[in-house]
Amino acid sequence: MRSLVLIPLLSMGLTLQADVHLSANEEYSQEQAYQYCRDLGPQWRLMQIQEIFNLPGSTPFVSGFSYWSATNIMTGEAIIGTGSEGDGGVLAHVGLAYYAKERNVTPSPENKKIAAICTDLPQAKQIRKYTLDTLGTKDGQNGLLWHSLDATDKKAKYTYEGAAQMCENLALGGRSWRLPTLDEMYSIVDYSFSRPTLDMKYFGPVMQRYYWTSDTLNENSAFVVGFKLGSVATVSTKEDVYTRCVSELE
Repeated sequence: MRSLVLIPLLSMGLTLQADVHLSANEEYSQEQAYQYCRDLGPQWRLMQIQEIFNLPGSTPFVSGFSYWSATNIMTGEAIIGTGSEGDGGVLAHVGLAYYAKERNVTPSPENKKIAAICTDLPQAKQIRKYTLDTLGTKDGQNGLLWHSLDATDKKAKYTYEGAAQMCENLALGGRSWRLPTLDEMYSIVDYSFSRPTLDMKYFGPVMQRYYWTSDTLNENSAFVVGFKLGSVATVSTKEDVYTRCVSELE
């Protein structure tokens, strides 16, 4: 299925209209997904995981399908599973897939048979605009200030409600703090780094597990982002998970 969609240019904060082609079946390994896109023509390529994640809601995903990305990660001795940062079998090298129904980013064995998603738009390099501040990390691209890990107990875990309250009650710099949205939390994932999948120069030694976001899937579960493998999943709002707060830049 081919559709015209707006694809974000990650380096400039802009969007371009481009063709996106989705396979009709889930029958491709990651390498076969690469070939599926190449067979469409010389300008076609398998999309990177951040590009897929940021596609608009109008993209004609099959809700129950997972789609291969062109992003791979080295897990070392990390234990991976379906949508999890901590369950499943051990693999040294895995691909990242996107589960459209729940916006999950899932480390997956490269021979797993799922769908392919291709674009004819040249890949844009993502440029990040981070600076360190006494209160934390300024993200100039998204207009956010991430609170410093030193300001709270970074090993503390909270339920979803407890995490929201912790951020709202955070007394730091006289600012208003909150849980980040899913898009905001995932925006700091950087697959050029591994374990954790973010730049520790700016974000510090984060816990290599899940962190809460403010977005919920339903009344019982909310989205989390993991920094061991850069995955996105949903967990029960009653579970205890790590927390990082944000404030709007003035």
